[in-house]
Amino acid sequence: MSPTTSLRIVVLKWDRLYGDLIRRQIWDVWPNAVVQVFQRGLAALDAIQEATPNLFIAGVKIEDMDGLEHLEPFTQTELPILIVTSRADARTFKMLRHVRYDGIYDGSSEGLEHLAPALRQAMQHRLYVSPALLPFLQERRSTTLDALTEREQIVLSVIGDGSDNAQASERLGISAKTVGTHREAIMRKLGLHQIGQLMLYALQNGYVLVTAKGVFYPGFQRRFCHGKDSSALTGSRLS
Repeated sequence: MSPTTSLRIVVLKWDRLYGDLIRRQIWDVWPNAVVQVFQRGLAALDAIQEATPNLFIAGVKIEDMDGLEHLEPFTQTELPILIVTSRADARTFKMLRHVRYDGIYDGSSEGLEHLAPALRQAMQHRLYVSPALLPFLQERRSTTLDALTEREQIVLSVIGDGSDNAQASERLGISAKTVGTHREAIMRKLGLHQIGQLMLYALQNGYVLVTAKGVFYPGFQRRFCHGKDSSALTGSRLS
C-alpha cells in the first residue's frame, strides 16, 4: 500500500482508550489513513453502510450487539476484517467459526506494538491468527488432510495464505484453471465454503505459518510420490 494512498479504516471497540491505541498503531503503518473509532456497533455499521472502508477492525464484545452480530453482515462481502481481542471466551471461539474474518489478533499475548503485521495481512486478505489463539479455533472434523491427495496438499500449502488462482499458478508452475480445479476439490473434501475457512484450515494444520516476521510455507516443501520416486516441489512442475 502506497504511503500516499488515503485509506479509510473503521475501528469498533467498546473500550474507547483501546480503540484510540489501535488508531495510533494504524497511523504508524499508514500515516495518512482516515481512522474512525466507534464504541457502539450500530454507529459503526451505519458508517460502513454509508461508505465502505478499506478495513474494518472490531472486538468480540460490543455492548449494543449480541455475540458477533456486528460481523454477520459481512459474511458474503470482500471487506477486510481484523478482529482484535484480549478476552475471547469459549462461546466466542465457537461463534468465530461461522463468521468471515481476515485476521484475529490477541492483544494480551502479542501487545498492540506488534499489530502492524496483522494489519497488513488482513488488508491483503491474507489470514493472520495470533499463535496463542490458534488452539482455541481448532475444530474436530470427520474429514482430515488424509483425504487429500499429495498434489492437493501441495496446492493447499500455496493457496492457504489467501493467494488467488493466478498467484498460485505462478508459484506452482501450473495453469490457473488447474489450480482452480484443485481448490474446488480441496474445499469439497474438507467441507469448506469460504476462503477464510480454507486459510484457517491450512494454518491450523501447519501448511502456512504466520509470525511477526512474515508468512512461511512449510507445507510448500512437502514431497509427492510417483511410484518409488519422490521429488521436492521446489524446482518441479505440478500437473
